[in-house]
Amino acid sequence: MDNFIPITEGQTKLLVPQNSLQEKVPPHFPAFFNPLAKLNRDLSIYIYNIFLNEYSNNKNNQITFADAFGGIGARGLRVAVEVPKVSKIYINDINELAITAAKESALLNNVNEKCIFSLNEVCKFLISRPTERNKRFTIVDLDPFGSPSPFIECVLRAVEDDGLISITATDTAVLSGIYQKVCLRKYFGLSINSIYSNEVATRLIISSTALIAARLGIYVFPIYAHSNRHYFRVYLKASISNSMANKVFDNLGYIKHCFNCGERNFSNIYSTDLCPICNSKFHVAGQLWTGKLFDKSIISNLIKNYFSGNFNNDKKNHHIKQIFDISIEELDDMPYYFSVDEIASKLKTSPKKLSQIIEKVICSGYRASRTIFRPTGLKTNASMSDLLCILKN
Repeated sequence: MDNFIPITEGQTKLLVPQNSLQEKVPPHFPAFFNPLAKLNRDLSIYIYNIFLNEYSNNKNNQITFADAFGGIGARGLRVAVEVPKVSKIYINDINELAITAAKESALLNNVNEKCIFSLNEVCKFLISRPTERNKRFTIVDLDPFGSPSPFIECVLRAVEDDGLISITATDTAVLSGIYQKVCLRKYFGLSINSIYSNEVATRLIISSTALIAARLGIYVFPIYAHSNRHYFRVYLKASISNSMANKVFDNLGYIKHCFNCGERNFSNIYSTDLCPICNSKFHVAGQLWTGKLFDKSIISNLIKNYFSGNFNNDKKNHHIKQIFDISIEELDDMPYYFSVDEIASKLKTSPKKLSQIIEKVICSGYRASRTIFRPTGLKTNASMSDLLCILKN
């Protein structure tokens, strides 16, 4: 462990490879740790805590957490320290040195009795517990390097009824429309390389997971979703229900985008018609999730429970609260957004303030909001032509 140094993330002490803090791209040797994913892990701690508060464990099972790609144990150990309702944390990785570091960190945090360590391939680890439903994990996290698609079925088979799965994807080029054939093969849908491709990517992950789940008689629906420069992340509640799984296609559809004039719309039916504004060919994204992305009641309770009093004096916590605040107001039933720069380019003017645009759009009778997917992003049911007409004055 000569090349490992101690750091503190959240309330948790971690032993991490020194070179992972020094190099621009975190290396896989001697073990993988990504310091840039700290926000990802911070958000997950809040969501796991509020999920366990809101969705009680109906079967009265022991509350368990599975970190399938554990690495040096960053997420699993933070759960052990910072999510008190979880009684057993299972941390798995195929790298023996990473698991050794995780064990040492567990001792540093005095949570070694709560942690069970595994050195195994991901799917073997997830199905290694008894197959009875009362032995499945309450929360399963999947944070691979690259695409999660080869492991999603294993995750769904490992989570208990009404449990939570959290999935990260880092194959950003595939999900953002650069490699269309690969995207179709891995996620059962096409993306488009557009301003809002990060939201399209997130919705593709949800839709592919929902389709796999439906085949297993499981219905999944989003609790939360977000993206950053190098990853996309979704949190889905998974419930065993054939009748609800039959309705999966109610929340799936297609986005049509015109790269000539910027017009875009969505529907649950695939079509290749022409843009009604400029008669150009539409580009189609999907099949993807077109339903809501956030359980706003749970996020509202999260804000009330964890962001009150002097809590916001901390700059980091204030930034996280802002993310959740935007989520509450976001029109998450709209599967795309516009950007301030995009609109200004069409109008051939300097960009206006997002708050001013939202106010004008709402005053014109449309819905409008910010989005967590882009600081200058505008969610609205107005079309591009409507927006240009409203903002020309």
